[in-house]
Amino acid sequence: QNNQIDLFEEYFLNEESELFHENLSTKTLMLFKDPQSVKRSVSSIAYHPEGPNKLAVSYAVMRFQQMPENMPTESYIWDVNDPNIPDTTLEASSPITTIAYNHKNTDQLAGGCYNGLVVYWDLKQKSGPVLKSKVVAEVENSHYDPVSSLVWLSSKTGSEFVTTSTDGNMFWWDLRNLDKPTGVHKLSEGAIGAGGEERYVGGTKIEYVPDAGPTKYLVGTEQGSILTVNKRPKRDIDTNPRVGIDNGRHYGPITALQRNPIHNKFFMSVGDWSVKIWNEDIKTPIVRTRYHSAYLSDGTWSPTRAGLFFVTRRDGWIDLWDYFYRQNEIAFTHKVSDTALTCIKINTTGTAEYPAGKYAAVGDQDGTVTLLELCDSLYVPLPKEKESILDIFERETRKEKNLEALKKQAEGKTKVVKENKALKDWENKKPEIIKETEDLFFATMGKHEDAMIDGGDGRSDEEKKSDKGPADDIGGMADDGDDHGDDGGDEPGDDRPPIDDQPKDDGKQGDDKGDEGDKQGDGDQDIDKPEHD
Repeated sequence: QNNQIDLFEEYFLNEESELFHENLSTKTLMLFKDPQSVKRSVSSIAYHPEGPNKLAVSYAVMRFQQMPENMPTESYIWDVNDPNIPDTTLEASSPITTIAYNHKNTDQLAGGCYNGLVVYWDLKQKSGPVLKSKVVAEVENSHYDPVSSLVWLSSKTGSEFVTTSTDGNMFWWDLRNLDKPTGVHKLSEGAIGAGGEERYVGGTKIEYVPDAGPTKYLVGTEQGSILTVNKRPKRDIDTNPRVGIDNGRHYGPITALQRNPIHNKFFMSVGDWSVKIWNEDIKTPIVRTRYHSAYLSDGTWSPTRAGLFFVTRRDGWIDLWDYFYRQNEIAFTHKVSDTALTCIKINTTGTAEYPAGKYAAVGDQDGTVTLLELCDSLYVPLPKEKESILDIFERETRKEKNLEALKKQAEGKTKVVKENKALKDWENKKPEIIKETEDLFFATMGKHEDAMIDGGDGRSDEEKKSDKGPADDIGGMADDGDDHGDDGGDEPGDDRPPIDDQPKDDGKQGDDKGDEGDKQGDGDQDIDKPEHD
């Protein structure tokens, strides 16, 4: 039977490629330069929740004791349609170290200051280009170190947010109560100091995603570890678990901490020269990048692609890792500035004109914000990328759990080996100990026998005295009624009553006794015995 086939048939005409390769690229759209003459670093960037057409930028000098006199404290809101002049000037009593928009009431911004105060601005009250801030609480109820992170909460009122600082405190605030924080928690790794008190650690970053748990907060610390803080209603705030305490902590403060926007169970931390990806179910990282050539200052996930994240370096470069493409190498790198980069922010919301995940705002140490436009491959989700990245993370999680189980098993074997070694050492020393005991016993018995040969019974004088009974007491003999004269003689060792107790001899008594002696005995001796009644 003959078969016929069409040689020109298109078998994959309507099929889409699961992975298409495109030359990755970024394009610089515009620069937002700090209008102040004093050079200040960009400390924080926040996109407007309704779209990337506006972004708030805060400026501060974060290096210790490097702040010049008459340091400007203004921060700005920039409009991408007019990058030359700030849209709004935000005034504060101290340089702003962190700033964030309220996602529910988008006309509200909150910021943390260098002096530890927390302030907010209400854009509805704006009457000109300058908007003054309102202080949330006084100094005695605020942080006493610079505020390092601020995050708005998804509460019903939309007026609550949380802050942390390097002073080791975590404060919860409510704009309806501006006198003091509504909640306070001390950050600790569980270590105990020399005085028996719990040692506290400084907080650097807070990550809060309601989908991962409305009462759960991730907090990065100065010591490179990650704490999970739980704030349940009508319960004490607790810290558990602590991630990276024994294994996996960074060798420096954590500069970025963010959950994966697609898979909230996994989160990323940036610190020292590397990036680590964690699963909240285990206490060790499941993925670690190789060490970069420069210190890392910030990092963020792509809001649209599950396996793509960005990191900024202190040498002015930005690196892009694409785990859907490869896991062992950087997918793309781009030089942004000649100075150190300080922070990065990707637009999480978008419009038809400005799609989500397409624009990256990068701040540097000279106060310039560079707006980058990413190519399609860096923000358009790829087919089956979500499932593939989840499979990669789950596979690495299983590997870490197996390694942890093997480690515990090895520790158990080590313990058994130590116990067997101790038992073996005892068996080896047992004959020697027995011999020493026998030698000591025979030496003691030899001394005892020598003492008996010398004329004694081997006992000391004290032992003899303790064995002496009441019948051996001379005073007791005087009252005893036993007959001691049956021996018929007066031996030198015989016990006699005291002289005072003997009957007096008046002469007549002696004659009578002499007569009795002549009648009874041989008359050789006259023995005087006391008379008994």
